[in-house]
Amino acid sequence: MEFLVKFVSVVLLFASSVLGVEIISVVEQSVFGQGDECYGTHVGFGYSGTPEFHYESLLRRYRGCKHVEGNLEITNLQSDQISYDLSFLSTIEVVTGYVLLGLLDLESIPLTNLKLIRADNMFNIMGEDYGLVVAFTDAAGENKNRGLRELQLPSLKEISRGRVLFMQNPLLNFVNTIAWNVIVPGVTNPVTYGDSAYNTTSLEVCDPACENGNQRFCWGRGPKMCQIVHFPICDELCPGRCYDSTIVGCCHPECAVGCTGPSNSDCLMCKYFKAGEACVSSCPGGVSVRNGQDCLED
Repeated sequence: MEFLVKFVSVVLLFASSVLGVEIISVVEQSVFGQGDECYGTHVGFGYSGTPEFHYESLLRRYRGCKHVEGNLEITNLQSDQISYDLSFLSTIEVVTGYVLLGLLDLESIPLTNLKLIRADNMFNIMGEDYGLVVAFTDAAGENKNRGLRELQLPSLKEISRGRVLFMQNPLLNFVNTIAWNVIVPGVTNPVTYGDSAYNTTSLEVCDPACENGNQRFCWGRGPKMCQIVHFPICDELCPGRCYDSTIVGCCHPECAVGCTGPSNSDCLMCKYFKAGEACVSSCPGGVSVRNGQDCLED
C-alpha cells in the first residue's frame, strides 16, 4: 500500500501541473481517509520507501484524525537525520484494530486522547493475540541512552479484545504502575512482559496527584499523566462493564469504557457507532454517511 501511495503521488505531482492540485487531494482522501476518520495499516514492523517518506506518510495519514479504521502501527522511526514530531497523534480517540508501537527511537508517544482500542483485528505473535504491542523501542546502534521512556496514554480506558505485550523496551517507565485489569476487562493476566519489557531499575515515580488507595498509577511524569482508576465490581454474568454490582447493573453490550445506566443511551462511549443518543452496532437504514463513530443523515 505504501509503495502504491508513493507511485500514485509521483504521477499526480506531474499531472497536477496540467490538471491542478485538487486531484492529489482527492486521491489522498481515498487512501488515508478524510474528516475525523482515517484508515490504518496492516504491515506490522515493515515499511516501504525511505525513512523520510515513511514519516511523511504517517503524518499525512493521521494528521487531524480522531477515528482510525483499522490498525494503528507506529514503527520504524529511528533515523538520526529526521526531527520527529508526533504531536499529530494526539487527536486520535478510537482505533478499531490493534495498536503496534515498535522500532522507535523516541522518548514518548503522545497518544494522549486515545480512549478505546477495539482490536477487531489483533496482532498475533507465537499464537497469542494482542490488542496493544510495544516492542523494540531502544535506540538502534551504540547509543543505549535513547529510546521510548513514556507511553503517554492517560485517556486509555479500554482494550476490548486481546492482551497487552511489552518486550525489549529497556528505557520504558511507568507501565508497571498501570492497573491493566481495568483497561482489559474480563481477561486473567492481561499483560505479557517479555525480555527487557520495561526499565526495572528506574527511579522515576508517579506524581503524588496520581495516588489512589495508597498506590500511584500513571503513564508518565506529571499530574496530567495519571491513570484515573475505578475498580467496579461487576456481577459475574455481566458480559462487559457495569454501573452497579448486581446483575441488573450491567452495561448494554453496545457500550465501551463504561456506562451510567442499562440502556444503549447510557454509554460513556460507544463500542461501534452512535446514532443520535444511542450506541448501535451499525448505522440505521437510510444513513449512508458517517464520520468516525457518528452516523450522519444524508
